Amino acid sequence: MNKPHIRRGRRVPPLNPLRAFEAAARHLSFTNAADELCVTQGAISRSIKALENYMGMPLFERTGHGLTLTDNSRSYAHALTEIFTRLADETDTFVGVQSQKILTVRAYTSFLMNFLIPILPDFQLHHPDVKVRLISATDKADLENETFDVRIRYGRGHWKDLESVLLFHDEVSPVCSSDILSPADRPYPVEVLKEQTLLHPELRHTDWPDWLALAGAHDLVPQDNLHFDELSVTYQAAIAGLGIAMGQRVYLRNELSRGQLFHPFDLTLKREFGYYLVYPRERKDNRDIAVFREWLMQASKVALSQTL
Repeated sequence: MNKPHIRRGRRVPPLNPLRAFEAAARHLSFTNAADELCVTQGAISRSIKALENYMGMPLFERTGHGLTLTDNSRSYAHALTEIFTRLADETDTFVGVQSQKILTVRAYTSFLMNFLIPILPDFQLHHPDVKVRLISATDKADLENETFDVRIRYGRGHWKDLESVLLFHDEVSPVCSSDILSPADRPYPVEVLKEQTLLHPELRHTDWPDWLALAGAHDLVPQDNLHFDELSVTYQAAIAGLGIAMGQRVYLRNELSRGQLFHPFDLTLKREFGYYLVYPRERKDNRDIAVFREWLMQASKVALSQTL
């Protein structure tokens, strides 16, 4: 009787040291890797040493500034991140086919309140198997250490290890209610602002100076200024008639169409910066992220068409 052919096992290192190395490589820190994997820093160190012995070469270079990866280990770590991410996704699919998936989305409060939340029922209607978890965040948070599936960021679209898709550019112009000025008399001369109160959100403190400079009135002094810590609160103050705000066109399309706010001037400040949907590069093939990305891109196109 012929003996069955036995295929030799593939050369695969032990799993626990691989997980320790992948986490340490992402954080460039044994301490942060230990926190993520709920083990001690010593356990991470021993696992790295065991893997280095198995490979027969060092995986990290210890410098005065901390850990750095070698040329070989950098590409190996990137491959492991993709493999572990794919394994986690496939495991979720295998054990949770009938369960509802959760997609974590981190975004600015103003983006959530003025753009995403009003249109989110449409996504849930067409994709009931994906539950969206919304988390308010700012750029002051350390993005690389946050847990998220999708993030909305403001900038030029270039972030390390992240895929980015432009949703819309930053376009702002003054808005106010009819309690402040009459829509029938627009467009107003910029000098009218000398008799008005200007509303300023903390994180967008350059909007008014930049717009005034574009209007040729950089030295204009208004009657008063009010400052707010949130953009969405600033918009509510404008609707209430407390003053004139600098409005993001896409955010305020509903308030403008309903007549709660209007543009007293024709001039719009257009920046090269924009709002981007970003996600980890190793998760570019994740089905839920792809579905949300395509839906949000289409929703952004519709919103932009409503501002024209």
